[in-house]
Amino acid sequence: MSHAPSSVLFAALLTAGVLSTARAQGADTVAHVVQRGESLYRIAQEQLEEPSRWPELARLNRITRPSRLQPGQRLLLPLALMKGQASPATVAYVRGGVLADGVALRIGDRIAEAATLTVPAQGFISVTLADGSLLQLQSGSVARLVRLRELPRETRNTLIELDRGRIDLRVSPQTPGSRFRVRTPLATAGVRGTRFGVTMPAQGGLTAADVIEGRVAVEAARGAAAETAVSIGEGAVVRAGRSPELRTLPPAPPWVDELRLESLPGELPIGELSAGQQVRVEIADDDAFTRVVATLQGRPPLSVPVLPDGRYRIRGRLLDADGLFGRESTARLRIKTLPHAPIAREPAQGQVLPPAPVTLRCTEVPGAQGYLFQVSTDARFERPLLERQVSGAACAFEWASAPIGVLHWRVASLAPEPDGTLERGPFGDPSRLEIRPLPVAPAGAGLSLQGDRLHWAGAAGARYRVQVAQDTGFERILSDVEVDAPEARLTLPTGCRSLAVRLQVIDALGRRSAFGAARLISGEGGLCTEDGAAVGATAGAVRIGR
Repeated sequence: MSHAPSSVLFAALLTAGVLSTARAQGADTVAHVVQRGESLYRIAQEQLEEPSRWPELARLNRITRPSRLQPGQRLLLPLALMKGQASPATVAYVRGGVLADGVALRIGDRIAEAATLTVPAQGFISVTLADGSLLQLQSGSVARLVRLRELPRETRNTLIELDRGRIDLRVSPQTPGSRFRVRTPLATAGVRGTRFGVTMPAQGGLTAADVIEGRVAVEAARGAAAETAVSIGEGAVVRAGRSPELRTLPPAPPWVDELRLESLPGELPIGELSAGQQVRVEIADDDAFTRVVATLQGRPPLSVPVLPDGRYRIRGRLLDADGLFGRESTARLRIKTLPHAPIAREPAQGQVLPPAPVTLRCTEVPGAQGYLFQVSTDARFERPLLERQVSGAACAFEWASAPIGVLHWRVASLAPEPDGTLERGPFGDPSRLEIRPLPVAPAGAGLSLQGDRLHWAGAAGARYRVQVAQDTGFERILSDVEVDAPEARLTLPTGCRSLAVRLQVIDALGRRSAFGAARLISGEGGLCTEDGAAVGATAGAVRIGR
């Protein structure tokens, strides 16, 4: 009598639904041969992850008396229910004091099933599973490795619980019968092999899943009748009590193919974002992004922290207002802060030089094997006018044909890379110079003498040097003065004894022209010819008379 209720129960279960023969014989089950003394309860205790689900074994195998099994009897056990063998995960990379059940992790450490991983602010961890799958937990995340099981027929049962934060996964292809799930308090995402991520904000309220490769099935924890298929380029947002909301992922950031930073901290060139959007950037020193050395997230500008010189990979993704991650784009990043840049020495900052060969000089940098000079007409060096590499320790370059105008120049040191090639470091601060023609002396035809005042045609802002001498060779100088206007008062001896006068222009920078041609003057006749005849001026014309 004691078994009658069970028999009735099993009859009801059997009529409620039985797996089809085709599926029962397929890859979703494994065979178990009953040993002497085994009951269905004992088999469930030893083989099932949840022994209380033994009625499902009974339904599948059409068993009405679970305590009476025959030795040698062949049973089918669903892989999805089996306990399997726990297989630890391995730390592939870690930064920032990540803990497993309160113990700090190091690269190479094993993580047991059921361990809780806690990632602090600015922390990060990459964990490889036994099947080669990679999971990565971001800053501020907490997750539990609930199931890491290996089952018969190379099947696996993996369950990760994400309490808060962000998990990114690259799941290896799963064999039929395997289960790989990520569960949050609001939703579960299951896959067979793909790249996807799940976000659970610290404040709760929603779960967001995004798919980069493959396909993910997302199911709400409560309130949804069926799971939602999420394909590549799509995402799902799940709120408490609601079905998953399918969305198209935000577009990928438009990186250039290669970025270069020559000083750190340094800003990444990220364009403007829409209202509510953020961007996340990961910097890794490997192509697979297993070793993520820095993670940046927020609205621009984003500043790259101090990292060793080297070649990196970066990948960026936009986030919408709900925290759903968009498509990703990658680029190369070159961080090159060494060798140090030289300091410009000559010409001095802002110096004005005449049109002649210009020598650019800078300080020497220890270890440098050459220098790269750049000259540009714009301070941003968008289109350099000249780029010249010089070898050796001396930091100098002579430019024979510098053009008229304002120029900017800068220098970078050259040092060998590990492969022996010379590569430049960062450029130093630009220095400004100007190539400007020397002033030109006043034309002699503009010279006139009115009484004791000498006049000539002048230029605004110029000063003048006036010399009077007894000879045209100016070996016996009588007067040598500088004036601020194109006129000078002269004290001349009487008579028409010829005296020589010449002018020099001095510009605002103090640069002097050559002296103009000598003209002859006298105390009586004003301007005189070389033979002593007086030269007078009438109505703008010059006459020679007695």
